Amino acid sequence: MLPPNFKIVDISLELDPKNFAMRTPAGFKKDMQFAMEVIKEHDAPGGAGQIVRGVHMRLHAGSHVDAPEHNVRGGSQIHELPLDLFIGDAVIADLRDKLPGQAITEVDLQKRADGVRRGDRLMLRTDLNNSYDGGSEKWMKASPYLTIGATMWCIDKGVLIVGYDFYHGNEPGAPRVFHNSRTLSEHGVITMPYLKNLDRIGKDRFTLIGLPLKLIDAEASPIRAVALI
Repeated sequence: MLPPNFKIVDISLELDPKNFAMRTPAGFKKDMQFAMEVIKEHDAPGGAGQIVRGVHMRLHAGSHVDAPEHNVRGGSQIHELPLDLFIGDAVIADLRDKLPGQAITEVDLQKRADGVRRGDRLMLRTDLNNSYDGGSEKWMKASPYLTIGATMWCIDKGVLIVGYDFYHGNEPGAPRVFHNSRTLSEHGVITMPYLKNLDRIGKDRFTLIGLPLKLIDAEASPIRAVALI
């Protein structure tokens, strides 16, 4: 039961094979999109009248968290991260004016997340994923991106999680692919991509809950992310 006067806002992206897709760049052994299939029907002989579905998906499909191992060989995996990382104080930086495709600098974060405290979780709001189109080139190009200065600002402020409601890999001129996400991972900061509905929170500070599955030897996990306000 929620405390009096609190409500839950769902900030998770829907996982639907009709409108969710992920890029499969070089290096993948095989493509794996989000797909669901019925593996037992209600009327299956001897099936006890139950329907059962299976899901094929990457651990990075939809709203998820990336443990450091995603970008750092030998880094911490999901099962090694304390659960209290994924429940606690969060702040929103309103960056809607950074669409389409503009840089987010440390000056931007200082102005728009000036109340951030060590141990907070920082949610970067653009509202782009409120009309998520399945991960198209248009969506990627419209997404803003963190500069390395902004990334180091998050690290220096002691932020535990950085959440995105836009494509987090749009980094023109970066010295390496996913440079800023990798830099966060190298400093132990968790990333939380594919969020949405940050506009429905209506407060600068709230309680984030985004628990990963209890997966062993995994670099990422799907989550059901919610804001408690």
